[in-house]
Amino acid sequence: MAAAVVSEVDGWPVGETPEDLTEYAMAQGAEGYDVHEVRLCRCAACGGHVFGVRGDLEEHAAKRICRSCGAEHFIADSGQYWDDARSGIMVCECDGDGDEEDFNVAVGYSLYADGDGIRAIAITSRCVACGRLGYWDDWMIRGGEMHLLDLA
Repeated sequence: MAAAVVSEVDGWPVGETPEDLTEYAMAQGAEGYDVHEVRLCRCAACGGHVFGVRGDLEEHAAKRICRSCGAEHFIADSGQYWDDARSGIMVCECDGDGDEEDFNVAVGYSLYADGDGIRAIAITSRCVACGRLGYWDDWMIRGGEMHLLDLA
């Protein structure tokens, strides 16, 4: 795996590859806690790594839509809180193609000190058009469900 290359352009962090999201997510944290694990999102149906993202910041729910095959996946426990009517699309300041934009997505996980549960998660993204790294949302998990590591 290539080393992450995160730079700054016009005051914004920019990454050259999806792998740069690992460094970025670790630096950002989740709900004020350190991030210990990062999962780069890949489509379970086709293996794609470019997504559109919809979310509800008030309910802390997010869904990624694969640009290759159209498969939809709720991130972590988002499906429990999802309401299509309240969701909005993730956009980048660069305004990519002017419609729904394409992103690489990663989920950062903050683990409890004993490593026996997830404390919080954070969703980060990299705009495919301009490389800008961004922070979408974060929330507490409380129950510590380790299976959420596999639901990025």
